[in-house]
Amino acid sequence: MGNGKVVTIRDVAERAGVAVSTASRALGAGSASPSTRQKVRRAASELHFSPNLAARRLSSGRSGVVALAVPEPTPFIFGDAFIAGMISRLSLSFAERGLLPLLALTNPDDSNGFERLLDRVGADGMVVLSYHLSNTVAEAIRRYQKPQVFIGRPPQDTAVPYVDVNNHAGGYLAGKRLLEIGRTRIVVIAGPEDMTAPVDRTEGMVEALGEAGLQPLAVVQGPFSTEFGAKAMKRLLDDFPHLDAVFAESDEIAAGAMQAMASYERQIRVPEDVAIIGFDDFRLARALSPKLTSLAQPLDAMADGAVRMLEECLRDGECRQRSEIFEVQLKIRDSA
Repeated sequence: MGNGKVVTIRDVAERAGVAVSTASRALGAGSASPSTRQKVRRAASELHFSPNLAARRLSSGRSGVVALAVPEPTPFIFGDAFIAGMISRLSLSFAERGLLPLLALTNPDDSNGFERLLDRVGADGMVVLSYHLSNTVAEAIRRYQKPQVFIGRPPQDTAVPYVDVNNHAGGYLAGKRLLEIGRTRIVVIAGPEDMTAPVDRTEGMVEALGEAGLQPLAVVQGPFSTEFGAKAMKRLLDDFPHLDAVFAESDEIAAGAMQAMASYERQIRVPEDVAIIGFDDFRLARALSPKLTSLAQPLDAMADGAVRMLEECLRDGECRQRSEIFEVQLKIRDSA
């Protein structure tokens, strides 16, 4: 407040013009109208008020903190459009429900450090994003005893609630589109083999091609990165010089593949020589030249669904809803 005074909930209530009890509910997970919640939080922000987590824990048995676990190397987290976009949307959705998100950045192979972090924070629950079965942290996640929700279908041996998109349908739609425009010599540049989404996307593509009596010329797997997309594309052009289409299982992979085609030793034109479809439909898809045909993921709905599911788990003491699946949409542009 500018004079060294400690700001209290009473100050926030007075600034917002509401009762102290109303301000407390609006800043927590209690009932409050959206307009009241917005007014109280604006007042709290103006006064630089931060709820006392220790006091909240003593009064309710809960801290109001939820961990957002992203077991990926830190540079990758902030360079990947899907992860960065999902973190942003999750943060907004948590805030709307009076929950305080803690971004749990950790080395994917440091399970002890990850467990120590969760213990010290005292989070009520956790949302897990970008889960790899092979990471050492995966073991710590499986041992976690508090409510957790995955974004992305977890492996079959991890029976926890999750939200996801219909990745199989996305791969199938991509395959059908490539067949529709007359492409038959198709390669797949897939994501990591220790994640379920790439497996489902590839299976959908294989099913679509199988209905036409075809199969992919090749499937290569690696990170959801531009660098991998470029390397994989160059190798595929060397091995299959007459390929006529690519299903890239992320827009980042597609961008790398298009870079490789543009710089290849012989001229490769998109889509005249090789059509390409990506997956995600982020800003990158519209920035590429030619503009990328891509499968759109509804990040806002996925984030809100995950937070709502976790909130219900915390409120009810058990997770009743096991999954929520969202459909993808094929956004047709110049590349296919």
